[in-house]
Amino acid sequence: MDLPGPTDRKLIHNRKINCKGYKRTDGDFDIEAELIDSKTYDFPSKTHGTVFKDTPYHHMKLRITVDSNMTVKDAAAITLSGPYSICPQGANNFKNLIGVKIGPGWKRRVFSKIGGSSGCTHITELTGPMATTAYQTIGGEISRQKRIGKKSKNFIGDDKKVMLNNSCIAYSKAIF
Repeated sequence: MDLPGPTDRKLIHNRKINCKGYKRTDGDFDIEAELIDSKTYDFPSKTHGTVFKDTPYHHMKLRITVDSNMTVKDAAAITLSGPYSICPQGANNFKNLIGVKIGPGWKRRVFSKIGGSSGCTHITELTGPMATTAYQTIGGEISRQKRIGKKSKNFIGDDKKVMLNNSCIAYSKAIF
């Protein structure tokens, strides 16, 4: 199954977002995200001269380290490419996420720590997919450990139903 067929069109913009979750040997988890924007045509830039088609003009990489309770223990970000010379400075405040817990209110707390005029819109918006990647990584690892009979710290434990209740259509029904 696929989307309905589109009308005639021409691709002009590409945005690639990739998120990965890793289990560390120390028991914590690394969540990494990368964003790359490019155009399908050359365009002029006061900062970079000509930006050639398919060349990233936004390219950011982020990593947060979280514990099994979903609390950020470390954070790093880098802007490899941005449209303005000041853009790399938008990654400087990313460490302000240390101590913030992923859960309800995450986006609001992130914005208060790294958003707005002191940060980078693209880095800030990547923290949403990073949070869901953390849930998938940690929750999946806990479930996997339980299936093979190992004890694992449970980051949501018996509160799973409460935390996920009404978070989407599936968790609005009594399926778990």
